[in-house]
Amino acid sequence: MKIKFNLKKGINHVFIPVYVNDKGPYNFTLDTGAQATTLSSTLTEELGLETNEIIGDKYEPLKKKRNLKRTEANLRIGTEDLITDEVWTMDLGFSTKTSGKKIIQTVEADGKKVIRAEHTNIQKVMKTTESGEKVIHTTDGIIGYTTLKNYILSVNYSTKIMQLIRKDQEFTNVNQDKMQKFEYIGDTHLVGIPVLINGEGPFPFVVDTGAGGTAISKNLNEKMNLPLSDIVAKAVGIHGAQETHIAIIDHLTVSSTTYDDIYAVIIDESIIGPKAKIIENGILGYNIFIEHELIIDYPNQTCAII
Repeated sequence: MKIKFNLKKGINHVFIPVYVNDKGPYNFTLDTGAQATTLSSTLTEELGLETNEIIGDKYEPLKKKRNLKRTEANLRIGTEDLITDEVWTMDLGFSTKTSGKKIIQTVEADGKKVIRAEHTNIQKVMKTTESGEKVIHTTDGIIGYTTLKNYILSVNYSTKIMQLIRKDQEFTNVNQDKMQKFEYIGDTHLVGIPVLINGEGPFPFVVDTGAGGTAISKNLNEKMNLPLSDIVAKAVGIHGAQETHIAIIDHLTVSSTTYDDIYAVIIDESIIGPKAKIIENGILGYNIFIEHELIIDYPNQTCAII
């Protein structure tokens, strides 16, 4: 199955049209970092779907914060019914509430936004926003691991074409020789591939199409002694939104490609949740995938960024 996708401006999420119980299409986010394919609570209510409780202490935080439950639904992209082992439902909106004013942009030099504080001829430019709260509903649902595990996934950010190939179907790609084995991070669904940071490593980073940018753990950031930008970022995750800092990576190498001057949000456990403890090193997001093709062969546990 091949389909054109849209990139949500500002958050850089891959949006695909999905039919639920033959109704729609609805806008779903493709999220390789999500444990399960999930419907928003709003869509679940709109479709009149029955729900039941998810048992397990590890789910309690999401049950309280996001009204996490289990449901049943048939999902379809185009003419193809998706193979999905389990479907969740929860509140997918997030709040933009801030306390006091916050900096959303910092410095300019010669008319260009810059990051490095040592840059010459810097003029401070502070843009702020007043306190306030707005709940943003960005998606009707998420295509996550309980669906993706049954497929070979190809996301071409240059052509904006996504493919899902069942494991019993033939998949040919001129760059198949670049596929490498990946390991799941800890006892999770998270795909991890080796990354070099400023020539050191390798460090396993999570491949996450649901991440608007690259992120680095607090521990690795401190270990590498990376410089921080002056920008105060607002990171948004399943557990909410919070201000955080950005580290500057001179050189990041993954899948034989080196990226220069990568800005990585420092991971905050209060945003990502308990999995932040499992993600020891970091997350690869949109600024790595842009202009590339991401391929994850879940059945054969191989991956490449081409």
